[in-house]
Amino acid sequence: MTVLEYDTFTAGAVDPSKWVPLQLPTPDGSMWSYGDPQAEVEAHGGTMSITVNPFRLKHDSVHMLDDPKHLLVTPQPIPVPASGARISAEIAAENYNGNPDDITDGWIGLVVGDFSTGMIFDWMLSATRVGALYERLPIPGVTPEGGSFSYLVQSPFVSINKPGEFRSCEIALNPKARTAEWTVDGKPFYKTEGIPVEVKSVTLGLIVCTLKPTGASGSTSVHGQGAKGSWRQLKVTSA
Repeated sequence: MTVLEYDTFTAGAVDPSKWVPLQLPTPDGSMWSYGDPQAEVEAHGGTMSITVNPFRLKHDSVHMLDDPKHLLVTPQPIPVPASGARISAEIAAENYNGNPDDITDGWIGLVVGDFSTGMIFDWMLSATRVGALYERLPIPGVTPEGGSFSYLVQSPFVSINKPGEFRSCEIALNPKARTAEWTVDGKPFYKTEGIPVEVKSVTLGLIVCTLKPTGASGSTSVHGQGAKGSWRQLKVTSA
């Protein structure tokens, strides 16, 4: 068994060799950056914290570009061996001027994404809720036409959260079996089977986000609310 602690979060600020704002192509061919220049980011004492208050980034026509308010990702994908890997972290969330009982209104999370195929396996936390996000992003030139989807899973038994309280979150990927399992505080939360592609590597991310569809008048994801996320003990364990 190999255990990689990806970042010890002791540098005081973001280590640019380990974290960069994600950029993705837009339908018009330009690049969209998920970095908010006014986000407050700190890394000390073994904990990374990102505060975006209020939310500012938005896109009026593309949902995938509208929701993330700040997203830092690993510059290079991390290989997932055929025997599988477990990605884990302790995560805490706080909300400001929003509705934490509606996790889509403002959440922070751990991103586990294969952007070469569009597959996403995320943990989502608001101050009062916990959720799993399983989706395939509609990335131009990557995801087949009609092949995108997005599922948010919550459990009435293990999804209640408290502001600023750390939860132990893990995602286990089995590429050969094409399965993914979410576990929180040692309790099974969700499992999906029949992943449409074999995930061979993942990009990790620390995200502050919403999950709101764009409307007839454009973005609906920004109304003065904000959120803070904290992460520690980020590890990748493989056999």
